[in-house]
Amino acid sequence: MIKLTFSSESNDSGVVSATKEYQTIWNEDGTRIIAVMENMAGLKFSQTEIGVIVYEGISYSGYIDLPMKLRASYPKDIKKGTLVHELGHRLIEQLTNRPDDTDEHQLLFLVLYDIWVAIYGQEFADKMVKTEELRTGLYDYKTCWADTLTIYKEERYEKFNLVKNLNGL
Repeated sequence: MIKLTFSSESNDSGVVSATKEYQTIWNEDGTRIIAVMENMAGLKFSQTEIGVIVYEGISYSGYIDLPMKLRASYPKDIKKGTLVHELGHRLIEQLTNRPDDTDEHQLLFLVLYDIWVAIYGQEFADKMVKTEELRTGLYDYKTCWADTLTIYKEERYEKFNLVKNLNGL
């Protein structure tokens, strides 16, 4: 099992409360989240411990020694989906060889929707896609999700497995 260590960036009561909520989500769902993600992606997490800072800013997966950062002010369901999304980035970071026309989100989204469905159900996954489509500025989530979900599930996995093969996995 992967150990996530949650800490608050500030003593603000909202951030402290959000940190506790993320910890509760992890305590309740962490084992299932990891099992589903590894099974569906056909990959194993390369880390056994990940530091997570809860703050009021853009969520970020971190990398190796850099901690993950999660937004404090999200509602509980969005916290769940965001945690899985950012863990997904951690899971696929080992796939360094990718086709030139495939960015990190395009690769992650090939499996993320189905991971959300397996963990929390299709209604949840659809809600998360709609939530992410509204995010603008740093990345064009709307176009990426639209492009990804026009591909049948089997073809998404085929594309994902091609990238795994490029990496000898």
